[in-house]
Amino acid sequence: MTSRLRVLVVEDHEPFRRVICELLQQRADLRIVGEAADGVDAICQAEALRPDVVMLDIGLPTLSGLEVAARIHAKVPDAKLMFVTNESSLDVVDQAFRRGAHGYVYKPRVKRDVLPVLDAIIRGGRFVSGGLERIARGDSLASHRHGLVFCSSDAVLVAAFSRFIAGALDRGNAVIVLVTDPHERSLQRSLQAAQVDIALAIRQQRYVTVSITELLAKVIVGGCPDPTRFVNAAEELLTEVARRAGQHAEIAACGECSPTLWANGHVEAAIQLEQLWDDMAESRQMDILCAYPLAARDESVASVRRLCAEHTAVEIS
Repeated sequence: MTSRLRVLVVEDHEPFRRVICELLQQRADLRIVGEAADGVDAICQAEALRPDVVMLDIGLPTLSGLEVAARIHAKVPDAKLMFVTNESSLDVVDQAFRRGAHGYVYKPRVKRDVLPVLDAIIRGGRFVSGGLERIARGDSLASHRHGLVFCSSDAVLVAAFSRFIAGALDRGNAVIVLVTDPHERSLQRSLQAAQVDIALAIRQQRYVTVSITELLAKVIVGGCPDPTRFVNAAEELLTEVARRAGQHAEIAACGECSPTLWANGHVEAAIQLEQLWDDMAESRQMDILCAYPLAARDESVASVRRLCAEHTAVEIS
């Protein structure tokens, strides 16, 4: 029998601590081994209990959550540290990861992000609630999901897309797949290995592949995406997929369209295209997953932050 993941919850506001615990209790593979309401107690419990994951706030009594994280990381180096906090400053996010954090969840997104974060960090990735720059400006929280994953290898990319597609198909939805030919072949093998009946999904027209080259040719003008052309092309594609898949099927999309522009040095065009996809995802209430190579993070900090800001969730895997 697979052992359950042991979690220590550190939150001084008791009603919110209950919310977190109730979310964790939805999963049979998770076990809450302790709860703490201040920084000093959190360190003591972490050292005594040796949990797999420590979820903690930043604004804790007696000791800052950032300092608590640093001390727990030193005493229990195998524990995964996950912040759940109202702090939306990108500088604070940077500090958290320098102190050993693996995940960072913005409290208003807790019900949406906590369990996906756990899954991400269990797989060895890192995860940040997306759109933090928008939150800092006072914009409204996103009601759609536009995920970004930085992938350390082609295998990680294929695995991320495979999980996304399998989940969408399992819910009876249609998926638009915009990936390179080699990745598409690997993706089909991965889905078949996961017991996904991809042949049936193709026959039902719920697994739809789209050429990146052809789509970019339709929407790029003068090196940048033209908003009108994009909306026309995207609406045409989504309408046709919805017609073929059935009126009750929702549509998800995953791919490497913007990442292809980024990889070819067209960083500004990639960010603009992400903005257009995000607007489309919000208006259509659809889920989108984009995958970039980990090396993309080597671009300027400003460019990477702008890229992350156009997504509702960011994972490093």
